[in-house]
Amino acid sequence: MKSERLSWALGWASLGIGMTELVFPERICRVLGARGRSGLVRGFGLREIACGVGLLLQPHRREWLWARVAGDALDLALLAVSFRLPRANRAWQTAITASVVGATLVDLYAAVKQGAPALRSGAVTRSLGMEVGSSAPAESWRGSGLAEDVGAPPHPSEDGAPDKVKQRMMREAARELGLPDRDERGRPH
Repeated sequence: MKSERLSWALGWASLGIGMTELVFPERICRVLGARGRSGLVRGFGLREIACGVGLLLQPHRREWLWARVAGDALDLALLAVSFRLPRANRAWQTAITASVVGATLVDLYAAVKQGAPALRSGAVTRSLGMEVGSSAPAESWRGSGLAEDVGAPPHPSEDGAPDKVKQRMMREAARELGLPDRDERGRPH
C-alpha cells in the first residue's frame, strides 16, 4: 500500500475514533470502569480528530503519524490504569486494548515507513526536471513512460505547435543537455 493511501486510511480512522470518543464518552468510561472521566475521553477524541484532519490535509507529513503513535501511547496508558479498576467490563476492556495495540502497530509502521527514505539517505529527493517552470527539457523524459507514471500533464506545445517551434525546442533541449548542435535534418554542424 502506498504511504499516502495508508495516511489517508489512518486519517479517516482517526476521524471515526475521535467522533466516537466525542459522542459516547460516558459509555466508553462505563465499559472501562472509569466513570467521571468523560472529559478525558472527549480530549482524546479531539486529539484523534486533529490527527485525522492533519493526515487528510497533509498525508505526506510524518508528524501527523507520530502524533497518532503518541496518542496511542496515551490510550494504552489509560487502558492499563483501567485494568486496575474493579467496575470494568474485562471482556470489552481486553477487546479495546487488543484493537488499540493493533492500531499502534499500524501507526508505528506507517510513521517509520513514511520517514524511512529521509532517515537512510539524509538527503532531499532528487529532481527529475519535471517541476513547473523547470528549464529541463520535457522531451528528455516524455515518451519513456515516466511522464505517464508520475501523472504529468501533456506538454502544451506537443499537439498544436508548428514544426519550426518543435525543432527550435529540440535544439534548445539539446543545447541544455550538452549534445552536439545539429541542423534540421539531424546532421551535426
